[in-house]
Amino acid sequence: MTDKLSDTPDAVKARQRRLRRGSDTEAQARAFTRRVSLQSMISTPLLEALADSGGHARPIDVYDRVADELSVDLSARAETRTSADGQRTNVFQQQVRWARQSLVAEGLIAGQRGRWELTDAAYAKLGRIRRGHAVLVYRTDDGIALWAHAEDAAAHIEEGSVKLLLTSPPYPVVKRAYGKFTVPEWLEWMHRLMGIWKGLLAEDGTIAVNLMDVFVGGTPMLSPYIERFTLAAIDDVGLNLAGKMFWHSPTKLGSINWSSKAKVQPKNSVEHLLLFSKNARPSWDITRMERGEYVGKERVRHGRSRRPSGYDIDDAAFARGPDGPLPGNLIVAPGAPGNDNYSRRCREAGLSAHPARYPEKLPRQVILMTTEKGDTVYDPMAGSNTTGMVASALGRRYISSDPMLPYVEGSAFRFDHRPDFRRFDVAS
Repeated sequence: MTDKLSDTPDAVKARQRRLRRGSDTEAQARAFTRRVSLQSMISTPLLEALADSGGHARPIDVYDRVADELSVDLSARAETRTSADGQRTNVFQQQVRWARQSLVAEGLIAGQRGRWELTDAAYAKLGRIRRGHAVLVYRTDDGIALWAHAEDAAAHIEEGSVKLLLTSPPYPVVKRAYGKFTVPEWLEWMHRLMGIWKGLLAEDGTIAVNLMDVFVGGTPMLSPYIERFTLAAIDDVGLNLAGKMFWHSPTKLGSINWSSKAKVQPKNSVEHLLLFSKNARPSWDITRMERGEYVGKERVRHGRSRRPSGYDIDDAAFARGPDGPLPGNLIVAPGAPGNDNYSRRCREAGLSAHPARYPEKLPRQVILMTTEKGDTVYDPMAGSNTTGMVASALGRRYISSDPMLPYVEGSAFRFDHRPDFRRFDVAS
């Protein structure tokens, strides 16, 4: 009896209506879940995109930055939806706007609809400092550490006072906490900084910049950005290319795509260290550098000899000295350890250790060659402040700056055991 009644046309239609309502409700719930999930994924990249744009930007200038960070493909970026009134809306951009609304409610984004701006709370959340500000985080008798962007820190350093500016900036197309630059963006940024840094440099001082090769997107071809940067520093900024050094790390990993998988590129174990100077005779002295040990048997000659190159050489002029062979421009050292005191202290404090630290030997050799005791060494992108620590140990003064507060706070672990160390409160 019940089965027969349930098969009536009205009952069938009612059941179908219930199924449709249930299906529609679930679809809406799934869409809501996806929307909430996507918004939560968008929130941090949106804040970072605004920070990378100087703290404020037009919405149209932010969408692609967020999409790049989330690896959203072009078809998904272009997807549109037609509303009931016939208006077409870009789905991804709408998701970004919804995320922005949530961040406005949290007090992290302010400004009008056509201009989105980070609040102080947003900078605190990201651990970054607002452009135009510089905060002293700690100091010792021979140095200071600033929480500041490189451009802003320079305003607090006396012109002509820096004997060596040594730094390793974030490389283009490599994602770091500082953000991610395209090659053109990186070149423009570094061109501007080199002009600022030149003004800080003593007349016989040196700017040393550590860089790594990067690939042209989607190919195993190397970007010539290092060569473009070098020529711009010479031709546009007016610096001299005083020398080149190279850091060889036997422990460096190869490219996952082009070395490990495709196997079309050998592992790149060498980074570049470009040295620029204001004048043609910077105050270098290689006798201050650490020397290696002689390798192999000593060759004994008497008198003069003509080399295959055609040079007539007096062998006595190249006799072995007591301090080892002349230092070369290749620095061989493994990457920074992951279980040293600095790394352990960072973990204990809940701070992220800087992910791209160079070994102490690199700054040591450069500092010894280019400076004397009492000179000032500045690292404008100091990270864990290896440069400042080594400079201090060698009797030099140091200045360090970094825009990421967790990195500046972590770098204090290199100095806080000293009786002259003083930390300052940093307002969040």
